[in-house]
Amino acid sequence: MISPIVWLKKGLAESAEQAEIVSEKNGIKRGLVIISELWCGLRYGAKPVDYVRFEFYKKNHRERNRYLTTYRYRKLLRKFGYYNETTFGKIAEYKTFADYIHRPWIVADKDTDLQVIKDFIAKQGVVFAKPDHGDQGKGVMKIKADDSKAIEELLKDCKQGAFVVEGAIEQDPEIAVINPSSVNTVRAYSMLKKNGEVEILGIMLRVGRKGSHVDNWGSGGIGYDFDIETGVCVGYGRDKKNNPYIFHPDSNVQMVGYRLPNFENLRKTIIELSHKVPEARFVGWDIAITPNGYELVEMNCPGGHDFLQAFGKPYGDVLRKEFK
Repeated sequence: MISPIVWLKKGLAESAEQAEIVSEKNGIKRGLVIISELWCGLRYGAKPVDYVRFEFYKKNHRERNRYLTTYRYRKLLRKFGYYNETTFGKIAEYKTFADYIHRPWIVADKDTDLQVIKDFIAKQGVVFAKPDHGDQGKGVMKIKADDSKAIEELLKDCKQGAFVVEGAIEQDPEIAVINPSSVNTVRAYSMLKKNGEVEILGIMLRVGRKGSHVDNWGSGGIGYDFDIETGVCVGYGRDKKNNPYIFHPDSNVQMVGYRLPNFENLRKTIIELSHKVPEARFVGWDIAITPNGYELVEMNCPGGHDFLQAFGKPYGDVLRKEFK
């Protein structure tokens, strides 16, 4: 349990850090930004990172009130079908969605023959080991076949807990050209409504930076928003600090106007996935674009509130109405 004093110090440090971002970009005095952040925390349940990401400093009360902020999101967690973290897990997930996962994978746990794991890694050349229960990439290991130390670490760890060990994903050359060092994945948000219909809330493409092996924001990646009807990139990309990008800053590929390949098949895949586990009503799907079509990377349940709303479109009204 964190003491109130530690919690307060941590909150003020976060407020000051985020206020500096707003102050530098907009010329607003940092003290005024901090006061506004604190007010928005009390009034709208917004953390300082929400304040910056959703640009609350530019918005009035009505506009701010439409966003699903951190604390409002937490109040709805159980209604979203919040089961994945404790009961579903990667192994059950991969079995459930086997028809949408085409890369080779095995279970590595205390019952798995160690030679089977070694042979699998040797055959694949490069593998990723993911804890059965975990989120936001925590505990994921990238292991090369010639890295005996990393292999021994995995063999030791899988005696304590289960892992999914999988081969690398080959992405479509059309997507790889944007940033070849990372697998650049679609993040699609779906909501299974009470009437059984699937509503696609958002479709984004997450792209890594030069030399990075991951595409997420925490490692400097950039997200681009796509129209859910046409599959065309409709605006500036954004990084974690809300810096805007029309072109990818490393490859110089123009993203505004870019259309995702075989987009109708992507929409079809999202809808099919959403019906596979009806208990999960609000999901963020990570989907790779391969030379052979779309492939599921990971299911995130619930889907999260920040990236979904990072491109100027609030979804608080929609989600609160459906899950009230």
